[in-house]
Amino acid sequence: MPSLSGIKIYDTDEPCNYTGQKLIDAMTKVVDDRLSENQRELDLKGCCVGINGLQVIGEDPRIVNIKRLNLGGNKIGDAGAHYLSENEVFSKLNWLELGGNDLGTQGIREIIKSKVLRKLKTLNLYRNYLKDEGAKVLAEENELEKIEEMDLAQNEIGDEGYIALSNSTRFPNLVALYLDNNFGTREGRETARQGPNFKKLQSLNL
Repeated sequence: MPSLSGIKIYDTDEPCNYTGQKLIDAMTKVVDDRLSENQRELDLKGCCVGINGLQVIGEDPRIVNIKRLNLGGNKIGDAGAHYLSENEVFSKLNWLELGGNDLGTQGIREIIKSKVLRKLKTLNLYRNYLKDEGAKVLAEENELEKIEEMDLAQNEIGDEGYIALSNSTRFPNLVALYLDNNFGTREGRETARQGPNFKKLQSLNL
C-alpha cells in the first residue's frame, strides 16, 4: 500500500479521496517530497492524488513557478484536466505529463483549448482513452500552437484518428509524435505517414 511517512494516500484501485485537513496534510507532504529544490519541477508520478489532491496542490504557494509537471498515474480524469486548464498557477508550464489519468475526449479538449497552458511545448498523454474521437478533437481543435513534442501511445486510436492527425494544420511547431501501441492497421499507418503533418516531423513512431 503506497504511503508517505506513514500517511496512506490512496488505495490500490482508487484515487485519493481524503477531505478536509487530512487531505491538506497529505498533499502538503507530497509537495515537500516531490518539488525540486529550485521549485521549477514537480514530479507527482504515481502518487495518485486524484482530483481532490490536485485541487489542494494547486493552491500551494510553493508551486507558483513550476515549469515542468509530472502527473503520470494520478487518475485526475476529465475533471482534473478542466482544473489544470483554468488555474493560472499552471500558466508557466512548458512540459506536462498526463499519462495514465483516465482522460477521454472531453479531457483532451479542455487541455488543448486552454488559455492557461499556451506555453506548453511537450504534452505527454500516453495510456489514456482518447480513441479516434479524441484524436480528431486534437487534430481539429488544438490551440496550443507551441507544442513541439507529443506522446499519444496506448490511447486506442485507430486509422481514422491517425489520418486526422496526419492531415492536421493545428500543430505548426510539432517535430516529434509518438503513437505506439494503438489500434491502427498497417495500411492506416502507411496512409498516415503521407499526410503533411506527419511528413514534416523529425521523429514519428507509429
